[in-house]
Amino acid sequence: MFQRFVVPAARLLLAAGLVMWPAAAAAWEMLSYQDDPVNLAIDESLDITAASVEQQGGRLLFTIALRGDVPASLPGPDDSQTYLWFVDADEDPSTGQNHGAVGSEFNVRAVIGETYGGGWVDVTGGMPGGGVGTVTVDGSVVFISVWMDQIGNAASFNWRCATFKVIGGTYTHGNLDTAVANAVTLPYTPPATITVTTPILQLCPSGPATGQLELEIRDANGSLLPPEEHFGAYRSTNPDVATVDADGLVTAIVPPTEHWQTPYVDVTVDGVMAGNSSVVRVNPFDVGVVHQVLPASNVTFLLPDVIEGVDLAALTAQYEVVHATDAAFLAQAIGVGPDRTNWTTQYLVLDVATDPVTSVCGASGNPVRLGWLWGQAEHNSCYIINDPANRRPQWFVMWHELGHNFTCSCNAFNMFLWTPSPQHNTTYGEGLASLGALWSWRMAMDYPSDLGATARADIDGHFCDYWGNFSAALASYKANGKDYATINPDVLDGILLEMWGTYGIKCWFDLFSTFLPSQEAIPVAMDSIEKQATWFVAAMSASAGEDLRGLFSEEYGFPIDEDVWPEIMSVVQGRVDARDFYSVGIGEAPLAAAAGVRLLANVPNPFNPSTSVGFVLGSEARVTLGVYDVRGRLVRGLLDAEMEAGEYRDACIWDGRDDRGRAMTSGTYFLRLTTDDGLRGARKVVLVR
Repeated sequence: MFQRFVVPAARLLLAAGLVMWPAAAAAWEMLSYQDDPVNLAIDESLDITAASVEQQGGRLLFTIALRGDVPASLPGPDDSQTYLWFVDADEDPSTGQNHGAVGSEFNVRAVIGETYGGGWVDVTGGMPGGGVGTVTVDGSVVFISVWMDQIGNAASFNWRCATFKVIGGTYTHGNLDTAVANAVTLPYTPPATITVTTPILQLCPSGPATGQLELEIRDANGSLLPPEEHFGAYRSTNPDVATVDADGLVTAIVPPTEHWQTPYVDVTVDGVMAGNSSVVRVNPFDVGVVHQVLPASNVTFLLPDVIEGVDLAALTAQYEVVHATDAAFLAQAIGVGPDRTNWTTQYLVLDVATDPVTSVCGASGNPVRLGWLWGQAEHNSCYIINDPANRRPQWFVMWHELGHNFTCSCNAFNMFLWTPSPQHNTTYGEGLASLGALWSWRMAMDYPSDLGATARADIDGHFCDYWGNFSAALASYKANGKDYATINPDVLDGILLEMWGTYGIKCWFDLFSTFLPSQEAIPVAMDSIEKQATWFVAAMSASAGEDLRGLFSEEYGFPIDEDVWPEIMSVVQGRVDARDFYSVGIGEAPLAAAAGVRLLANVPNPFNPSTSVGFVLGSEARVTLGVYDVRGRLVRGLLDAEMEAGEYRDACIWDGRDDRGRAMTSGTYFLRLTTDDGLRGARKVVLVR
């Protein structure tokens, strides 16, 4: 039996550019081991003498010991030596790739070579998994570490090994398949969400020079997991400005000199990427800022109470900034609609810089960065309009950056921005992020809300100012010949506001619907500005129920690709029809309430494990009542029956499960009531596990 080399955890991850989080300090535990007879007829660096599988938390270590050392170099750059572990994850030799008594669903592969070297888990069967592994060579021992979910989170599996090499284009087998061994994995709860609860660090090389990152790790049910049972890794995007060690301790090195040099620290735990990063602001001197944490259901702000004599705490409370932005976030989650089920809290942080070159206004991502330029007495912030005579929140900037987060998380939307024209891609990218902000504004104004009068009035006034700016930009565009080559984001938003005035807010909702489902590709190549413009016009036409090509060509100068119009219109119409505006509306539909159809507030809300749902019916009707997720997908049908007029309190109970009896995760859902005469009502419900 061979002596396994102990490889430091950091060494296993250095090849990936990561620093190991040492909280996972438990020893590797042997799951399975086998010896293999010596074969003097093959290359000693391919002759397996022993192999094993070990586990530490959610990580597996596959090891092969050889009769001789792995060569430090091979004759040619394209030459390679490969070490394989065939993993039969369902323990059924008739499925997967045939290797005799093993039918491998996954091949764990360590390749030594200049061009083709690396580590992978190849999917060779029908189970989900695969990805990249980390290879380490120590003399005559080859290691590859992978995450358990890369082999389908198998509770037990059969495995065997083999080796081969390719030199000068000639394949030579090494060790043929070893004996079959079985491994039974140890109990393990994988992380579902990881949150960096220190999303900003304000540091200075002369002090405070260091800051400690803190994490929350939760499982699929939302329960906290102990960090010491999991592997984590940290990575600074710019270690020249700030480094991070294996404990998550960040150290300031030198202030950045360019805007793009400000580093972020990215975190993974057991191969799962954290839902947010930490931005590291390094200034040449200490600005003395202490951020306070202001949480809500979906968003969390980090702001100082007072900065340079400005009472941010009072202003934030007066205008209900946290509560209003939480509602804006939820509105965009519903309206823009990408699948954010694995995202964590959205952070918005005040990023205080002393240098105007590296200072930001607003920057999207998680966290959203809202800049504050230290030492400039006024108009120095994108969190507030810093006018001493009338300080107010920068609603549009904050909600615009949220708009970027939602639109850019759509794969289809990103494909929409693939035309050869950077200018037009920017126009649509920025313009539709602004539309996300405008959508939040109209949701706050048009639907029931518990925002106070001060906040509502300020939000409305703020966005009306932008409305005026966008309308002026559109008027100027028209006056100057409606040249589509000069269109910009403000003009685009001016057009969208005119569409709203004519066709209602549903046209915005339907435009966003054309980029859903978020992970599905657009089936039409956006290889010209004409196709991009045609997609936009098709979206407006599908929503309006009429052909708007003439309007957009004559009034706005849009170039229409007539050849591809039928194909684009068909795709867009299907996507618009697939998402019902009323099924994801906020509050009750005004028509339904006026006609005497009213969905009562569910009790309790938020709830766990169940909530009672009732409604008022003005006349006899067939009533359908269901629970929907934020994508508009039916989760649970609660009622489908003929009902007499009357009040039905506690008509239905939702136990937090879907139609198949599966417990739903914590989050926001919607109760939707419809009648056979077309009346509708909807309410938000929050499940907290």
